[in-house]
Amino acid sequence: MKMVDAALIPDADERYRALDPAQSFIVQAPAGSGKTALLIQRYLRLLACVDVPEEIVAITFTRKAAAEMRARVLAALEVEKKSTDAETAYEKLNRELSAAVLQRDRQAGWHIAENPERLRIQTIDSLCASLTRQMPMLSKFGAQPDIIEDASDFYLEAARTTLELVEQNHVIAHDVKRLLEHLDNDMVRIETLLAEMLSRRDHWLRHIHGRTREELEISLQNSRRNTLRYVFRLFPDAMHNELLELLHYAAANLLFSETKPS
Repeated sequence: MKMVDAALIPDADERYRALDPAQSFIVQAPAGSGKTALLIQRYLRLLACVDVPEEIVAITFTRKAAAEMRARVLAALEVEKKSTDAETAYEKLNRELSAAVLQRDRQAGWHIAENPERLRIQTIDSLCASLTRQMPMLSKFGAQPDIIEDASDFYLEAARTTLELVEQNHVIAHDVKRLLEHLDNDMVRIETLLAEMLSRRDHWLRHIHGRTREELEISLQNSRRNTLRYVFRLFPDAMHNELLELLHYAAANLLFSETKPS
Protein backbone atom coordinates (compact mmCIF):
# COMPACT_ATOMS: atom_id res chain seq x y z
CA MET A 1 0.00 0.00 0.00
CA LYS A 2 1.29 3.44 -0.96
CA MET A 3 0.65 6.56 1.08
CA VAL A 4 0.44 8.77 -2.01
CA ASP A 5 0.95 8.44 -5.74
CA ALA A 6 4.71 8.11 -6.29
CA ALA A 7 4.32 9.89 -9.63
CA LEU A 8 3.13 12.99 -7.75
CA ILE A 9 5.46 12.86 -4.73
CA PRO A 10 8.95 11.42 -5.40
CA ASP A 11 9.57 10.47 -1.75
CA ALA A 12 6.21 8.69 -1.29
CA ASP A 13 7.87 5.40 -0.32
CA GLU A 14 10.07 7.12 2.29
CA ARG A 15 7.05 8.89 3.77
CA TYR A 16 5.18 5.63 4.12
CA ARG A 17 8.21 3.88 5.61
CA ALA A 18 8.41 6.63 8.27
CA LEU A 19 5.08 5.37 9.67
CA ASP A 20 6.62 2.10 10.83
CA PRO A 21 6.33 2.04 14.67
CA ALA A 22 9.23 -0.41 14.91
CA GLN A 23 11.73 2.13 13.57
CA SER A 24 12.91 5.64 14.48
CA PHE A 25 13.29 8.44 11.97
CA ILE A 26 14.54 12.00 11.62
CA VAL A 27 12.53 13.92 9.04
CA GLN A 28 14.21 16.98 7.55
CA ALA A 29 12.39 19.01 4.92
CA PRO A 30 11.57 22.65 4.08
CA ALA A 31 8.46 24.47 5.27
CA GLY A 32 5.24 23.43 3.59
CA SER A 33 6.49 20.00 2.55
CA GLY A 34 4.13 18.05 4.83
CA LYS A 35 6.23 17.29 7.92
CA THR A 36 3.34 17.93 10.32
CA ALA A 37 0.95 15.86 8.21
CA LEU A 38 3.44 12.98 8.31
CA LEU A 39 3.87 13.38 12.06
CA ILE A 40 0.09 13.20 12.57
CA GLN A 41 -0.12 10.02 10.50
CA ARG A 42 2.66 8.42 12.53
CA TYR A 43 0.89 9.53 15.72
CA LEU A 44 -2.31 7.84 14.51
CA ARG A 45 -0.39 4.68 13.62
CA LEU A 46 1.12 4.58 17.12
CA LEU A 47 -2.27 5.18 18.78
CA ALA A 48 -3.58 1.99 17.23
CA CYS A 49 -0.74 -0.02 18.84
CA VAL A 50 -0.65 1.10 22.49
CA ASP A 51 -2.54 0.12 25.64
CA VAL A 52 -3.30 3.71 26.64
CA PRO A 53 -2.96 6.94 24.60
CA GLU A 54 -0.74 8.51 27.29
CA GLU A 55 2.06 6.18 26.18
CA ILE A 56 2.70 8.44 23.18
CA VAL A 57 4.21 11.91 23.62
CA ALA A 58 4.36 14.46 20.81
CA ILE A 59 6.49 17.50 21.67
CA THR A 60 6.35 20.96 20.08
CA PHE A 61 8.04 24.27 20.89
CA THR A 62 4.91 26.42 21.26
CA ARG A 63 1.44 26.04 22.73
CA LYS A 64 -0.03 27.20 19.44
CA ALA A 65 1.67 24.37 17.56
CA ALA A 66 0.55 21.83 20.16
CA ALA A 67 -3.06 23.04 19.99
CA GLU A 68 -3.00 22.93 16.19
CA MET A 69 -1.65 19.39 16.11
CA ARG A 70 -4.20 18.15 18.67
CA ALA A 71 -6.99 19.73 16.63
CA ARG A 72 -5.76 18.04 13.45
CA VAL A 73 -5.52 14.65 15.16
CA LEU A 74 -9.08 15.00 16.51
CA ALA A 75 -10.28 16.12 13.08
CA ALA A 76 -8.73 13.03 11.53
CA LEU A 77 -10.63 10.87 14.00
CA GLU A 78 -13.92 12.23 12.60
CA VAL A 79 -13.40 9.73 9.79
CA GLU A 80 -16.76 8.04 10.13
CA LYS A 81 -18.59 11.33 9.46
CA LYS A 82 -16.76 12.12 6.22
CA SER A 83 -17.70 11.26 2.68
CA THR A 84 -15.62 8.64 0.84
CA ASP A 85 -16.15 10.14 -2.62
CA ALA A 86 -13.17 11.36 -4.65
CA GLU A 87 -10.55 10.63 -1.98
CA THR A 88 -6.88 11.24 -2.61
CA ALA A 89 -4.36 8.58 -1.64
CA TYR A 90 -3.35 10.73 1.35
CA GLU A 91 -6.96 11.03 2.52
CA LYS A 92 -7.49 7.31 2.06
CA LEU A 93 -4.51 6.49 4.25
CA ASN A 94 -5.72 8.97 6.87
CA ARG A 95 -9.08 7.20 6.85
CA GLU A 96 -7.45 3.79 7.31
CA LEU A 97 -5.25 4.99 10.15
CA SER A 98 -8.13 6.76 11.88
CA ALA A 99 -10.41 3.74 11.54
CA ALA A 100 -7.77 1.60 13.27
CA VAL A 101 -7.49 4.15 16.11
CA LEU A 102 -11.28 4.32 16.55
CA GLN A 103 -11.49 0.53 16.70
CA ARG A 104 -8.77 0.48 19.37
CA ASP A 105 -10.59 3.31 21.18
CA ARG A 106 -13.80 1.26 21.34
CA GLN A 107 -11.98 -1.90 22.43
CA ALA A 108 -10.06 -0.20 25.25
CA GLY A 109 -12.73 2.28 26.27
CA TRP A 110 -10.53 5.34 25.89
CA HIS A 111 -13.31 7.72 24.75
CA ILE A 112 -10.76 10.07 23.18
CA ALA A 113 -13.44 12.27 21.61
CA GLU A 114 -14.84 13.01 25.09
CA ASN A 115 -11.39 13.14 26.71
CA PRO A 116 -9.02 14.84 24.21
CA GLU A 117 -6.63 15.74 27.06
CA ARG A 118 -5.51 12.10 26.99
CA LEU A 119 -3.59 12.93 23.83
CA ARG A 120 -0.17 13.96 25.17
CA ILE A 121 0.61 16.62 22.59
CA GLN A 122 2.48 19.29 24.53
CA THR A 123 5.35 21.74 24.56
CA ILE A 124 8.81 20.73 25.71
CA ASP A 125 8.38 23.10 28.68
CA SER A 126 5.16 21.34 29.66
CA LEU A 127 6.85 17.95 29.44
CA CYS A 128 9.74 19.10 31.66
CA ALA A 129 7.28 20.59 34.16
CA SER A 130 5.40 17.29 34.36
CA LEU A 131 8.68 15.46 35.04
CA THR A 132 9.63 17.83 37.86
CA ARG A 133 6.19 17.34 39.42
CA GLN A 134 6.73 13.58 39.41
CA MET A 135 10.24 13.86 40.89
CA PRO A 136 10.24 16.88 43.24
CA MET A 137 13.21 15.71 45.32
CA LEU A 138 15.36 14.86 42.33
CA SER A 139 14.55 18.12 40.51
CA LYS A 140 15.52 20.13 43.66
CA PHE A 141 12.90 22.80 42.99
CA GLY A 142 11.44 24.38 46.10
CA ALA A 143 8.17 24.99 44.25
CA GLN A 144 6.88 24.19 40.81
CA PRO A 145 8.43 26.74 38.39
CA ASP A 146 6.17 28.86 36.22
CA ILE A 147 6.26 28.74 32.43
CA ILE A 148 6.16 32.10 30.68
CA GLU A 149 5.72 32.91 26.99
CA ASP A 150 7.97 36.00 26.91
CA ALA A 151 11.32 35.58 28.69
CA SER A 152 12.93 38.74 27.29
CA ASP A 153 13.40 40.28 30.75
CA PHE A 154 15.28 37.20 31.93
CA TYR A 155 17.48 37.20 28.82
CA LEU A 156 18.36 40.84 29.50
CA GLU A 157 19.13 40.07 33.13
CA ALA A 158 21.40 37.19 32.09
CA ALA A 159 23.21 39.47 29.64
CA ARG A 160 23.80 42.12 32.31
CA THR A 161 25.03 39.52 34.79
CA THR A 162 27.49 38.22 32.21
CA LEU A 163 28.87 41.69 31.46
CA GLU A 164 29.38 42.34 35.18
CA LEU A 165 31.92 39.50 35.21
CA VAL A 166 34.43 41.86 33.61
CA GLU A 167 34.98 43.40 37.07
CA GLN A 168 35.59 40.02 38.70
CA ASN A 169 38.40 37.51 38.53
CA HIS A 170 36.31 35.26 36.35
CA VAL A 171 37.44 32.90 33.60
CA ILE A 172 35.50 34.82 30.93
CA ALA A 173 36.39 38.32 32.16
CA HIS A 174 38.94 38.72 29.36
CA ASP A 175 36.38 37.69 26.74
CA VAL A 176 33.87 40.20 28.08
CA LYS A 177 36.55 42.90 27.99
CA ARG A 178 37.31 42.16 24.34
CA LEU A 179 33.61 42.30 23.51
CA LEU A 180 33.29 45.69 25.20
CA GLU A 181 36.33 47.03 23.34
CA HIS A 182 35.05 45.71 20.02
CA LEU A 183 31.68 47.46 20.43
CA ASP A 184 33.08 50.71 21.88
CA ASN A 185 31.78 50.00 25.40
CA ASP A 186 28.19 50.41 24.18
CA MET A 187 26.59 48.54 27.07
CA VAL A 188 23.00 48.97 25.88
CA ARG A 189 23.79 47.58 22.44
CA ILE A 190 25.78 44.65 23.86
CA GLU A 191 23.01 43.75 26.32
CA THR A 192 20.47 43.84 23.50
CA LEU A 193 22.62 41.68 21.22
CA LEU A 194 23.22 39.07 23.93
CA ALA A 195 19.53 39.00 24.88
CA GLU A 196 18.57 38.50 21.24
CA MET A 197 21.08 35.65 20.97
CA LEU A 198 19.53 33.94 23.99
CA SER A 199 16.05 34.27 22.50
CA ARG A 200 17.28 32.39 19.42
CA ARG A 201 19.52 29.89 21.22
CA ASP A 202 17.80 26.95 19.50
CA HIS A 203 19.53 28.14 16.30
CA TRP A 204 23.08 27.94 17.64
CA LEU A 205 23.22 26.11 20.98
CA ARG A 206 23.39 22.66 19.39
CA HIS A 207 26.54 23.71 17.51
CA ILE A 208 28.54 24.42 20.69
CA HIS A 209 27.18 21.91 23.21
CA GLY A 210 29.87 19.49 24.35
CA ARG A 211 32.62 20.98 22.19
CA THR A 212 36.04 22.19 23.27
CA ARG A 213 37.28 25.72 22.66
CA GLU A 214 39.67 24.38 20.01
CA GLU A 215 36.78 22.79 18.11
CA LEU A 216 34.81 26.02 18.30
CA GLU A 217 37.80 28.01 17.02
CA ILE A 218 38.13 25.64 14.05
CA SER A 219 34.41 25.94 13.37
CA LEU A 220 34.68 29.73 13.46
CA GLN A 221 37.64 29.66 11.08
CA ASN A 222 35.71 27.46 8.66
CA SER A 223 32.71 29.76 8.85
CA ARG A 224 34.90 32.79 8.21
CA ARG A 225 36.60 31.05 5.28
CA ASN A 226 33.25 30.13 3.73
CA THR A 227 32.00 33.69 4.15
CA LEU A 228 35.08 35.10 2.44
CA ARG A 229 34.66 32.68 -0.45
CA TYR A 230 31.07 33.80 -0.82
CA VAL A 231 32.11 37.47 -0.81
CA PHE A 232 34.79 36.78 -3.40
CA ARG A 233 32.23 35.20 -5.72
CA LEU A 234 30.19 38.41 -5.57
CA PHE A 235 33.06 40.46 -6.99
CA PRO A 236 34.59 40.22 -10.47
CA ASP A 237 37.97 38.46 -10.62
CA ALA A 238 39.67 41.74 -11.52
CA MET A 239 38.68 43.21 -8.14
CA HIS A 240 39.98 40.35 -5.96
CA ASN A 241 43.43 41.85 -5.41
CA GLU A 242 41.95 45.22 -4.49
CA LEU A 243 39.53 43.54 -2.10
CA LEU A 244 42.39 41.64 -0.42
CA GLU A 245 44.29 44.88 0.08
CA LEU A 246 41.26 46.47 1.71
CA LEU A 247 40.79 43.46 3.99
CA HIS A 248 44.43 43.50 5.07
CA TYR A 249 44.21 47.24 5.74
CA ALA A 250 41.05 46.80 7.85
CA ALA A 251 42.55 43.88 9.80
CA ALA A 252 45.76 45.82 10.51
CA ASN A 253 43.80 48.78 11.83
CA LEU A 254 41.62 46.52 13.99
CA LEU A 255 44.74 44.90 15.46
CA PHE A 256 46.26 48.34 16.11
CA SER A 257 43.13 49.56 17.91
CA GLU A 258 43.21 46.51 20.19
CA THR A 259 46.88 46.87 21.14
CA LYS A 260 47.40 50.64 21.40
CA PRO A 261 47.81 51.98 24.97
CA SER A 262 44.78 53.63 26.56
